Amino acid sequence: MNVKIYKFDPAIDAMPYYTTYNVPWKKNITVLEILVYVHENHEAIAFDYSCRGRVCGRCAMMLDGEPMMACYTPIKNDRDIVIEPLKGFPVIRDFIIDKSKILERIAKIEARVRSKPLVQSDITAVMDPALAKKIGNLEWCCRCLSCVAACPVINEDKDPEKFIGPAGIIALGLRYYDPFDEADRVLEAVQNGLYACIMCGNCNNVCPAAEIDHLEVYSELRKEAQKKGLNT
Repeated sequence: MNVKIYKFDPAIDAMPYYTTYNVPWKKNITVLEILVYVHENHEAIAFDYSCRGRVCGRCAMMLDGEPMMACYTPIKNDRDIVIEPLKGFPVIRDFIIDKSKILERIAKIEARVRSKPLVQSDITAVMDPALAKKIGNLEWCCRCLSCVAACPVINEDKDPEKFIGPAGIIALGLRYYDPFDEADRVLEAVQNGLYACIMCGNCNNVCPAAEIDHLEVYSELRKEAQKKGLNT
């Protein structure tokens, strides 16, 4: 199979370019296996991975123009493919991108807000199973940011500060469901562009976590926003 790979080292390259390599195809070979083969048999490629099982989020990139996780995305037939770094982020080198700006915003969102520390009785109290399931599902988010790369709003908006994007809204949803968090996460979601979302579902389509239903979270936050008169 012929594999067209994005290459760019800002230290020596004036512009990004593509190189095509021949890689032996085998049944269900993954994109990660392809990159490893090229790296070991053709020339060095800068890419990142760790868990090999959709948990760490480090190997998110583009396959034929669509976001995916290289570690578990198979190439099911012998065909030509194009592999590029995740769309919408500054490229450090080849497939290594700079996610720091949005990840810092998400980290601030996920910091639990409380007026006083948790006590043992809070920690050991039985949580409603339905609520625990919602929280557990959202904790599968690995911050791969595939959803951000697939979002037409965040990639076309001239002022990205107005919309934090799907990963940020999911982080807000996690704290909204959190019974120990005391911040107004509905107001925060509206301030971070909850209504900028066009509900296209691209985030669900590319998310490696089948447990997460982005549109359900957005809908529940919007429902609460409407109750508070924040949807105008």
